[in-house]
Amino acid sequence: MRHKTIFLLLTFLWLPNAQSKELIACIDDHPPYQIIAEKPYGTHITALEVLADLLKMQLKFIKSPNFARCVVFLKQGQADVIAGLNPSTARDEFSFYAPFKAADDLRVLSKEGITIKSYDDFHGKIIGVSRGASYFPRFDNDKELKKIAIQSDRIGFSLLLKNRIDLIMVSPVMLKTLSKELNADNLKVSPIKLSEMRNKETNFGFSKAHKLGLSNQEIIDKVHAAYKQGRFN
Repeated sequence: MRHKTIFLLLTFLWLPNAQSKELIACIDDHPPYQIIAEKPYGTHITALEVLADLLKMQLKFIKSPNFARCVVFLKQGQADVIAGLNPSTARDEFSFYAPFKAADDLRVLSKEGITIKSYDDFHGKIIGVSRGASYFPRFDNDKELKKIAIQSDRIGFSLLLKNRIDLIMVSPVMLKTLSKELNADNLKVSPIKLSEMRNKETNFGFSKAHKLGLSNQEIIDKVHAAYKQGRFN
């Protein structure tokens, strides 16, 4: 009887759907939101720490070379969550979402001689797009635009300086980190307003293959309530 009890206990511990005590988040280097270091930091890292505390779990990071690889980890169930995942039809197949902050604005940074005043001005330009990122549905689904995948916003910035591309889209927070370079070089922030085309909130993207011991709806409800209470600020 004793051996049977031990066997049943071990079987329960190894059940694939047993609740994990770890919340595995995939992060890439994306200042000032996520900075890869011995102890990662940044605004999205802080939000992930609050999330782990909310779910009463230990936060563990998978450090990725780029955002696209994080999306693959999420799809495969190797990561439970990504901070800053915009919904899309393709991603809906393997992820679900919960907001944790209001979305940042988006600015168009272009090289000298190019001004973007309306969406139509994107046509005919070479646009740097961060690998794996989504911006807003009209842009993401537009097959007529000339888009070049780039590793990160900073690499996109360097390609602008080398006249390899015509423009990139970045947040005002990111622009602040580049303020010295912008003053020294002939780049400009175009006046187009993109806020009406974009999502109003920034989301956590959760893997549908998670083993967190909570239903998807329970996770959504917990995160949404914390968001409304301002816990992620």
